Amino acid sequence: MSQLGNRDNSVQDNRRRAEENRFMTFLNEGLEYGFPNSGRVQCPDLEFLKRLASHKVPLSEADAWIDHLGSCSDCFGDFNRLRRGVKEQHRRRLALCGAVACVVLLSVGILWIRTARRGEASKAFGVAPIHQAEETVERTQGRELASVTVDRKPIQATLDITASHARGGEIAASGHFIRVSAQRLLCHLKLPLGSAAGRYYVRVQHVAQRDAIATAQGNASIKGGDVRLDVELDLSNVAAGEYLLSYRHAGGSWHYARILITS
Repeated sequence: MSQLGNRDNSVQDNRRRAEENRFMTFLNEGLEYGFPNSGRVQCPDLEFLKRLASHKVPLSEADAWIDHLGSCSDCFGDFNRLRRGVKEQHRRRLALCGAVACVVLLSVGILWIRTARRGEASKAFGVAPIHQAEETVERTQGRELASVTVDRKPIQATLDITASHARGGEIAASGHFIRVSAQRLLCHLKLPLGSAAGRYYVRVQHVAQRDAIATAQGNASIKGGDVRLDVELDLSNVAAGEYLLSYRHAGGSWHYARILITS
């Protein structure tokens, strides 16, 4: 069915071109000077002649003006002048498109040549392309590269400090330790009952010193009656031993819990 449709369209196009050719032949036979009409009596407007010269007027509409165009040298002269202008504009458009295409092809060719030369130079001096070098490094490092990537992720750690917290002078009286490992930790802290939700500040410090060796902050929330606070603490460079985990609500006082950092 599609082939028959294409064939019918081709036949119609051929018929249209044949009718246009017959129409133009008729107009060109002795019309340029044979029928002067300086008064432009019953002449169509210039816009119509422009559309007719640009093939934008159907033959059914142009048919009503065939007799006039065949008997008015002035309209015929305008029509021929406009038709030559349309053809010239079409030729200029084609030339411009051809020039743009040449520039694009030339640019692509130059880029391809430069890329090829760069690749040859890399091979000559034993330099691998960037993407190839990256693949080579990944292959040679193997499991070591994968292990480094894994080590960069924090270790999950749940710390229940509901029974070990103290305030100010009560630090020495508390003998309960929470064990944590010397790693980068994502700590899930379970705060004592009655703690408020909101912003908290957390730090790790020596028992006998107030200087913090690790700090963090986060927002606590109440879930199922428990007050939960998630913070990230990097203890990977902290020596093993006894320390204090200090925390306080924004605007509140510090609370303390003893922790034992193990290597």
